[in-house]
Amino acid sequence: MYLLKPEMASELKNTNDKIYLKSPEFLKKTEYIITVGDICTIKIFEQIREPDLAIVDLKTKRNTLLDPEQLKIMNKIGYNNIEVRNPAGTISKALWKAIESSLSEEKSSKITVKGEEDLAALAVISMAPEEAKVIYGMPDRGMVVVDVNQQSKKRANDFLKRMLV
Repeated sequence: MYLLKPEMASELKNTNDKIYLKSPEFLKKTEYIITVGDICTIKIFEQIREPDLAIVDLKTKRNTLLDPEQLKIMNKIGYNNIEVRNPAGTISKALWKAIESSLSEEKSSKITVKGEEDLAALAVISMAPEEAKVIYGMPDRGMVVVDVNQQSKKRANDFLKRMLV
């Protein structure tokens, strides 16, 4: 299991990546798209295409449930659907294994987390194929697009090493 230490939280919020309010057009040419977070998953689905892997918790901003229209859209996402438990501030073994198995699937997958999915972006960046795009939400700010490459994998793996318990 991976546990976010309090001193690492602010470090994670700092990003040099551009924050987008709407889905960038260049994503239409991307072969493999992974989303982490409900609102960015819905935006990508509506504006670009269905993500190859979506990781959601059916909430926004930690405790507001999706409205009926958002749920209707969310139910259209993912051929394979997996449910896992993942406490806040962690990446559980169950979530890690679900991501790992979903990345090897031919068809789209949606992982619905009971708990919190925020840190899943680190695991996804660590495991995703290079050239994939990982899109995650920044509450009240927009969404971040990460190019999966050696540099982003190194940053994610460095964080994960520090979180390992």
